[in-house]
Amino acid sequence: MTPDDMVVVDSEGKIIEGDRGPSSDTASHLYVYRRRDDIRSIVHTHSTFATAWAATGQDIPYSLAAVADEFGGPVPCAGYAHIGTEQIGEQVMRFIDQCPAVLLRKHGVFTVGASIEKALKAAVMVEDIARTLAYATMIGDISSLPQSEIDANHDRYINRYGTATASTGVTS
Repeated sequence: MTPDDMVVVDSEGKIIEGDRGPSSDTASHLYVYRRRDDIRSIVHTHSTFATAWAATGQDIPYSLAAVADEFGGPVPCAGYAHIGTEQIGEQVMRFIDQCPAVLLRKHGVFTVGASIEKALKAAVMVEDIARTLAYATMIGDISSLPQSEIDANHDRYINRYGTATASTGVTS
């Protein structure tokens, strides 16, 4: 795919730039955008490991600090939805308040953000975490972090990461 293959549509799904047809996922993207003004970007992938989790219909558990940091809990797996319809958007909306990443059963991954950078970061993180946990399950059982640890990690990451208060006790 090259930039010449990209198609730009308006909020009604009408092509305003590009020579090809719009993505089969246009309806689902528009469904989310129409309902959440704060979401300015959606990334949809079929990345190998996250899609493998989606194939099982299981949430990605919060067994790593990185899951708690970035997502504040498990990455949910929504139900299956027909491609090319608003049903995918409906499934994403069921979980997007909980997590900026949603697995779509037997399909792939949707991530959202206030910017393309945030949505892309979530897509990269969910794939990395899915890969790590897939390998971990080959070694042994995985268990979730306690909710208190998840909450503390998520708060630290969202509110203090990269600040002096996040490092209290580390350097002083």
